[in-house]
Amino acid sequence: MGRRRGFTLIELLVVIAIIGILTMMVFPVFARARESARRATCISNIKQLSLAILMYVADNDGGFVPAQSPDNLMRWHGVRASTDDPFQSEGGPLWDYLKNDQIKSCPSFSVTSEYGGFEQGAGGYGYNAQYVGGTPASWPQMCVPAKEFEINNLAETVMLTDTAFLDCDGNLFEYSFCEAPYYARWGAEADPSTHFRHNGMTNVAFCDGHARAMPMVYVHSTGFCPYGEGLTPHAEEDYRDAHLGFLCQDNSLYERRLCLCDAD
Repeated sequence: MGRRRGFTLIELLVVIAIIGILTMMVFPVFARARESARRATCISNIKQLSLAILMYVADNDGGFVPAQSPDNLMRWHGVRASTDDPFQSEGGPLWDYLKNDQIKSCPSFSVTSEYGGFEQGAGGYGYNAQYVGGTPASWPQMCVPAKEFEINNLAETVMLTDTAFLDCDGNLFEYSFCEAPYYARWGAEADPSTHFRHNGMTNVAFCDGHARAMPMVYVHSTGFCPYGEGLTPHAEEDYRDAHLGFLCQDNSLYERRLCLCDAD
């Protein structure tokens, strides 16, 4: 009876190398699958938020939820006692329609900024404050929301997206609004807040209630950055690296295309 031959060192190293290669190939697949599941949860959340807003519209003579209040103590998603406090969903304009604080939390988003941010409590989603939850006008008229009949194409007008904002140190914090590329009232550029965190895609809810994932199309930088030590202006590359950008190069996906307001 012959002696059994074991593996040589070279054969063991080859096996280990093959296992390592297979692991490197499989792990990204698992990561993408996990992110796809998170994106599905996120799109369910954002759709429920949009339907809650549409129920509010039906109960308020066709008026959309205000994105913010002139005293800065209310946002579309909640209220706060002072500007130093985080927003709380309970007591906010949508609370009666949702009764669930977790819906505004995207499973793929976590705050990395130590400053918390002036929109703390917003969760992971932002509202079209310039055209839907507000008016392209000066303060405080800009807090007046649109009426449903003022929006020409509900199915092609952005209501909500995944959002975040970048502090001066390159960290992310919560942000309540999905900014269009430009502020129509002043003709100035806006810094991007739409967050393409789902494998390069962002979830978007439109004013008719449907939702879908969309890619980044455009990004620019104004050089502004809130919070931080160095106050170093952000470049376009900083926003791209943070997966922040815009859905289009102009405001066409955001604007009402009919405004009966006084913009003075």
